[in-house]
Amino acid sequence: MRLSKAKAITRRPLAILDIGSSKICCMIGEADGAGGVRLLGHGTHASDGVRSGEVSDLDALSSVIGKSVQAAERDAGISISSVTVVAPGGTPISKICKKSVRLSDAVVRRRDIDRLMGRNDISSIPENYQPMHVQTLQYSLDDVRGIADPRGMRGTNLSVDYTLICGMRTSLANLREALALNHLGTDRFLHSAYASGLACLTAEERDLGSVIVDMGGGTTSIAIFMEGKLVYVDTIKIGGHRVTTDIARVLSTPIAEAERLKAIDGSVMPTEITGIAPEPLREVVRLGRSDNITIPTLGSETEVIGQTIERNLLSAIIRPRIEEILELLQGRMKQAQMEHTAGSRYVLTGGASQLTGLADLFSKQARKSVGVSKPLHISGLDEDSCSAGFSASIGALIHSSRIEENDPAYRQTRTLPNGPFERIGAWLRENL
Repeated sequence: MRLSKAKAITRRPLAILDIGSSKICCMIGEADGAGGVRLLGHGTHASDGVRSGEVSDLDALSSVIGKSVQAAERDAGISISSVTVVAPGGTPISKICKKSVRLSDAVVRRRDIDRLMGRNDISSIPENYQPMHVQTLQYSLDDVRGIADPRGMRGTNLSVDYTLICGMRTSLANLREALALNHLGTDRFLHSAYASGLACLTAEERDLGSVIVDMGGGTTSIAIFMEGKLVYVDTIKIGGHRVTTDIARVLSTPIAEAERLKAIDGSVMPTEITGIAPEPLREVVRLGRSDNITIPTLGSETEVIGQTIERNLLSAIIRPRIEEILELLQGRMKQAQMEHTAGSRYVLTGGASQLTGLADLFSKQARKSVGVSKPLHISGLDEDSCSAGFSASIGALIHSSRIEENDPAYRQTRTLPNGPFERIGAWLRENL
């Protein structure tokens, strides 16, 4: 009876909401019964009320969320009441933790795993943060480690090593509030790079060790997979939009024109391989100023609203910001002692990853193998929505389709109880 119930739940419609600084995307799908997922409908709207992954205007964000969800509901022909949220901001942190329980008898049973995964280790959660999701790494029985599934085995103490992903409580609460204004509940939060990793990395790439870099408009997120498991995530509040504003400031051109220049003529590699951004330009980009500067002639020409500029000037504006993003990511990994765990494979995705020469620059700076990837195609998805900008949305749908209601590994992926009665219920489930 329990198995049939879990199966029925798994096949119900799934809804995800990817809240980015450039766009809001809602996707509704269902498990196809063969381990995959089928898209039923989706809606996308230009983002508003979000800046660098954080809520800046609650009413504006609530409005565009409503429009995206309504478009997806019309496309799918069904209504939804709750969603899984892809959160690019929230100043996420990750850490590898361990917890243990003493077995009630000599044989490990499902209830023991439920009790273990249900334990809330408050000491592992930083102040003002809350868990977003948990990735089980391995179980241990007494001194035996590396167990994938301990059910039916014999022992005294059961332990689990897991990756804990937390987001800032205030940031997640504001996202939850924006959903509540649209009468939507929040099933769980997912880190954007983790979701992109599910969509863009093969099982072999995740098993051998890979780094997925999701470059969005307002943030750049990173996730490290090793032996098929998520071991690290982080986010910096710089993305493709910062490159656009750099171009707009230095060239004194509107944002729309700067975005067009970046997309069509922009490159991080100069036309002449010896071309280097002059120091005055680097200082302008670093400080965000738009003072008049003199740039030496470097290469071929392009036109900006009637004026001709050197194409290498565009590269000289873009490259310092991209280098800054990479330096910040490498610094974060080094600080977390994850630079060697990352392996030798980087995969770039996200809307800002399409910049010409980006993979070559990353490869040169990181001294790693670097590729640019699009998400796996899923049934029912048109080609326009299968670009790198939709990687996190598709990955979140894949994640949701694999969750079973009774799977203890996903016990803590639900949002934390907020009210006093919910907290009492959580305590009773954990301790009784």
